Order: sequence, then C-alpha cells, then structure tokens
Amino acid sequence: MMKKTHHSHQSSQETQGNILLLRGKIFPPQAGVDHFFTTRQGGVSTGGYASLNLGGHVDDHPEAVARNRALLLAALGLGARELALVNQVHGDRAVVAGTEGAYPDADAVVTDQPGVVVAVLTADCVPVLFADHQARVVGAAHAGWRGALAGILDNTLALMETLGARRERIAAIIGPCIHAASYEVDAAFRDRFPAGADNKINQGHQKFFSNRAESGILTFDLPGYVHGRLIENGLDALAIFNLEQCTYALDSLFFSHRRATHRGEVPCGRQMGGIHLLP
Repeated sequence: MMKKTHHSHQSSQETQGNILLLRGKIFPPQAGVDHFFTTRQGGVSTGGYASLNLGGHVDDHPEAVARNRALLLAALGLGARELALVNQVHGDRAVVAGTEGAYPDADAVVTDQPGVVVAVLTADCVPVLFADHQARVVGAAHAGWRGALAGILDNTLALMETLGARRERIAAIIGPCIHAASYEVDAAFRDRFPAGADNKINQGHQKFFSNRAESGILTFDLPGYVHGRLIENGLDALAIFNLEQCTYALDSLFFSHRRATHRGEVPCGRQMGGIHLLP
C-alpha cells in the first residue's frame, strides 16, 4: 500500500446547476480565493465526451465546448469573468495571464488580477493550483511526468514570485490525476528519472516507483512525485493538499486518456482545474 505523502485537509463537493465542483478546504473564508476541479458531469457534450468536456482540442463539437465553458463560468459565480487557458505542450514554460495573447504555448498560467480564472485541462496529468492569498497571486500548472520532470512546478513558483508571492506562504492543491495503482510503466520510463547525487529531490526520484509483489509490474506515483517537487521547491508540507481522486479508476467522474486508450476510445474529453481571486 502506498503511503500518503501529504498533509490531510478536508475536501468538499458542491453542485452548481448540474456541474459538480470539487474543492479542498485549504483557504480560510477571508482569503479571497476560490478554486475548483470539475468532473465529467453536468455539461452538454455527447458520446465519448459526455458530458462536461472542457477541452477544445479533442474533436468535440466547438459549440458544445463553448457552452460547457459558459456553464462553468456561470457556476463559479462571484467575480469569475474569464478563463485564462494555455496551449499545453508538456513543457516547462509558465506565463502571466493576458501578456502573450490567447492560448500561448505553455503549461502554467499565473495572475494577480481578480476575476481572471487561471486554469489547466487534464485527463490523467496532475492539475496543481497555487495561491499566496496575502500577496493576491494565484497560479495553475499542468504537470504530466514530462513537465514535472522538466521543471514546470519550479517555474510556476518562480513566476508567481515576480508578481509578489513568497513561496513560504504559497499553498498548493493537487487535483484529480492518475494514481500509482493505475499507472503501469516500464524500466525505460523509470530510467528517465535521475537517481544520482545531482537529482532535484533529495530523497531520490526512484522512491516514486514500486514493483507489485505478485506480478513484478512497475508503477509510478505521479502525484507523489509532484508533491516531492513542491517540497523541494520550498513549499510547506502542511500547505500542500491532495484531493486524492484517481482519474483512471473513477470512470463515472473523470475523463482518463490512459483508460480511453486501453479501451480504444481516444480521443477523450478533458476536465479542468482552476483558481481565481475574488473581487
């Protein structure tokens, strides 16, 4: 059994209209920050995209995606004016919302502007939301294994600091993603992660890989690895919340690219994780 590598917080589910929003109870009410993770429930898309597909790049009808995004903004309510998204490329680049046009090639977006919902789309990769509510700076990162290994979390935190955030005050939330029990990999994948003295996580990357005793199958703990990178980057372990939702296992709640691939149902939809400053 995998050990938990995070501090425990409460989480909540809230239905707005037909949309189910998941939240971690990590920010005090007076923080002036709202965040959310969507599920696949509550939208208008059909077929393999049913029903709240928020990804515009997966061959769903554009009108359905636009309607789903409008429904989400309406569900968020107070002060949520616009979605600031990026064209995710599994890289290490973070941008400030609104500074590089619509949908720049990047995997994280940050802002200090109220009402701008910085958000990422996922279907197994890790959505990580950040906030320094004292400095009024928030961010969202898309952290698949490639981006996490390349430094997308490091770069998101550094960019937030340019807007006035301090990482010792930053809280982070790890959203729905694929978990180790469903993430089988091979030795070549494991070898991409350095195990020597110059690795970026002091305890060694290899600790996030496990062999199943009964089969010898190798698995990878992606959210655990993301948590380790956040700790290495100076975040307080008590300020990191893991929603503990596996996208692969919970097929009625989440889209999963790996599950869809295994079933021959690709492409699949995308859920969203986002965060914004209240007015």
